[in-house]
Amino acid sequence: MIRSTVVAALLVWGLALAQEDASTPAPPTPPPAAAPAAAPKLSPQEILAKMEALNNGFADQKMEIRITVFEVDGSKKSYDMTMFQKGDKKRLIQFTSGEMKGMSTLVEDRNTVHVYLPGFKKVRRVAAHNMNQSLAGSDLSSEDMAQVSWAADWNLSLEKEDDTSYWLLLTPKSADSAYSKVQHRVDKKTFAQQETHYFNKAGEEVKRFVNTNFTDFHGVMRNKKITVSDPRTGHRTEMDILDFVVNQGLKDDLFTVRSLQWGK
Repeated sequence: MIRSTVVAALLVWGLALAQEDASTPAPPTPPPAAAPAAAPKLSPQEILAKMEALNNGFADQKMEIRITVFEVDGSKKSYDMTMFQKGDKKRLIQFTSGEMKGMSTLVEDRNTVHVYLPGFKKVRRVAAHNMNQSLAGSDLSSEDMAQVSWAADWNLSLEKEDDTSYWLLLTPKSADSAYSKVQHRVDKKTFAQQETHYFNKAGEEVKRFVNTNFTDFHGVMRNKKITVSDPRTGHRTEMDILDFVVNQGLKDDLFTVRSLQWGK
């Protein structure tokens, strides 16, 4: 009798514990860890500013360039030039070899370009209607060489982006430009200018820049090879950067018409 009473008591006690466990709420599940905040999106103006800082963010720069022009018949010609630049407006180009040796081009600003012609020993200003003519038979024009900075003279928007690149769309503020629009492809990691596509007023792509071989020049990164081509004809110009140095203390006097003429 006592034994059955003890067993009954144990059963009642076990049932009470089970009921107590069932009524006790489970501990709360901890909330999931917050996802890291997404990096703020850059505006088109910020993207262009970073690209231009990479291109022009120096007091001055000097670049030694070998230009090779490839004709559509397979022939080619090469010549060397030295390009000096001050800030993001002034630029001086001196041809140092080949048939163009002695010729120089001075960019005072986007609308003011002078050329020294050694055969005439004279400096001439490039007229506005001649700004889109070929420079020394290459795929470059005087307008291209005068376009040092884009921010001031072009309207800007972000056309698209993918995992690696931003595509900026620019339209000219002035009707004087030979181009109706320009597209830049900008690398998302380095903000280097990878490609630039130029379109005429009829909407045709008339010129294409492709920049490759991102290289360290004396501690400064720069694309070592620039290929400029006409997609309509296959004519192309390759520019190989032989050397690139910055912040050499170039004087303002170097970038004057007087220096262009009397320095010869």
